[in-house]
Amino acid sequence: MKVALAASMVLSTAAALATAQPAKIMDAGAAGEVTTIKAKVDAVDVAKREVTLTGPLGRTVTLKVGEQVKNLAQVKAGDELVLKYAEALTLDVRKGGEAGREKTSTTTPMVTAAPGAKPGAAQARQVTITANVESVDATRQVVLLQGPGGRYVEAKIKDPAVFKTIKPGDKIDATYTEAVLIEVVAPGK
Repeated sequence: MKVALAASMVLSTAAALATAQPAKIMDAGAAGEVTTIKAKVDAVDVAKREVTLTGPLGRTVTLKVGEQVKNLAQVKAGDELVLKYAEALTLDVRKGGEAGREKTSTTTPMVTAAPGAKPGAAQARQVTITANVESVDATRQVVLLQGPGGRYVEAKIKDPAVFKTIKPGDKIDATYTEAVLIEVVAPGK
């Protein structure tokens, strides 16, 4: 039975299991990536609100589960915890125009499991910034951007056709989207 786990479990689980997967770096212009991490539930102590998990590399971790996690009693040893993390970056290049450095952020409300179902949650966040292209490094296919608050960041542009269109002085609207889904599923589902 799949369902959509509250923020405390999402974040602590992601942090605990992140060491089990190699870190990924998103290149600008990438369509998007989804990372899936699975862990086996070894034990559940409902009274202490603790769940013991074994990740894909065999490492075991015990997590304290906040009160936001509904239906903890539905989780049983042998269940599988599935964490999916998706991220995408899109770029829109504007020639000339007003100075950049604007920022907007949108976060969706957390969706949690229905009463009586196994715990789960999903949430997404999208951040859009406007940055000024300060310089272009053709050798490395990297642009230096100055964004909100005067912060600088280098972005590797994956698509050579897109890279060729970017010049110093251009403005780039960059939208970064990330979403996390965590669900507890019965074994073999």
